[in-house]
Amino acid sequence: MRRIKTVSLQEGMVVSEDVKNIDNMLLIPSGCILTARQIGILQAWGVDNIEVKFNGEPDKVDKLDTMPADALERLTSEVRASFWKADDADPVFAELFKVILRRRANRPVAN
Repeated sequence: MRRIKTVSLQEGMVVSEDVKNIDNMLLIPSGCILTARQIGILQAWGVDNIEVKFNGEPDKVDKLDTMPADALERLTSEVRASFWKADDADPVFAELFKVILRRRANRPVAN
């Protein structure tokens, strides 16, 4: 999957991640095959670039989904230790926590 500028999009490309506007409204769902009309919608909404899937590329696997439970628990506690007075009820914090957790999980292992 690659991030492509909307001016370089072509009909027939497959969207690999949901495309949303700044209000979090879904513009184009993941897996959609782009049409000229949809490319125009993206440009009208000011979307700069999107993730597209090219032929033969495997689907991206999220390591959090395949990580053993004990390793995920360890990683979660390591990331949680980075925060002071974290509010799990705050949706902004919850999303930020997920992003950091995912980045840490996908970080290459040092030898």
